[in-house]
Amino acid sequence: MKLKFFRVARSGRTIDGREITPEQIDQMAANYDPKKYGARIWLEHLRSTMPDGTFKAYGDVLAVKTETDADGARVLLAQIDATEDLMKLSAARQKVFFSIEIQPNFAGTGEAYLAGLAVTDSPASLGTEMLTFAVKSDKAPAAIKDHLFSEAIEVEALTEDEPEKPSLLFRVKELLSGKAKSDDARFAQTDAGVLAIAEEVAAIRADFAGLATSAAVAEIAAAVAANKAEFSALVEKLSTTDAAPPRTPASGGSAHLTDC
Repeated sequence: MKLKFFRVARSGRTIDGREITPEQIDQMAANYDPKKYGARIWLEHLRSTMPDGTFKAYGDVLAVKTETDADGARVLLAQIDATEDLMKLSAARQKVFFSIEIQPNFAGTGEAYLAGLAVTDSPASLGTEMLTFAVKSDKAPAAIKDHLFSEAIEVEALTEDEPEKPSLLFRVKELLSGKAKSDDARFAQTDAGVLAIAEEVAAIRADFAGLATSAAVAEIAAAVAANKAEFSALVEKLSTTDAAPPRTPASGGSAHLTDC
């Protein structure tokens, strides 16, 4: 399962007291190529020859990149392809720390390379303590002695990578660009474009609906309500008023005029 980028190491001390330099962090990001040498994910840095054992591989590192944290240290982030077993461990909040394996002089280049990634229980986990002892042992293989093992960094729950959604304008242009192979397909794409616009408009309307709680909108609403009440009162008054009131009697006197 392809996951998003996670912070896996930062420049500073390793578990055996050595240092991971900012330059090595940058070199790992620049040099990493899974087609050349892919870093796998291990449990407590331990490897088993049996594919169904506890210490089998739990995934692969797809890509790495760097950034600088708030303290000014260089940080390495890795995108991993996790197995179902690793996802289950994460869901159970087990092995929630990452520790990387660094080869400082990869293939004689004089530059650092990400050789592996491990999930551990804590910054001072059993696996990293065992590695510290092994690295310092006179009987440790040269390959082990040359590797640097970073202090473990806690990682949030593993989640899938979510690609950035294209903008509304891009989607509508793509749908209405005439790439359809028939009129029916073109009409279908037009419908989809209209639907996309409708969804965006609905979202905008929802945003504006949220503004109804603001003081300015409340003041306008109160004024409108007052005007509505006055208008209703005027309508009611007019509805009870006789449209043709009686004529006022003439006041010209009581003399009768005779037509001669």
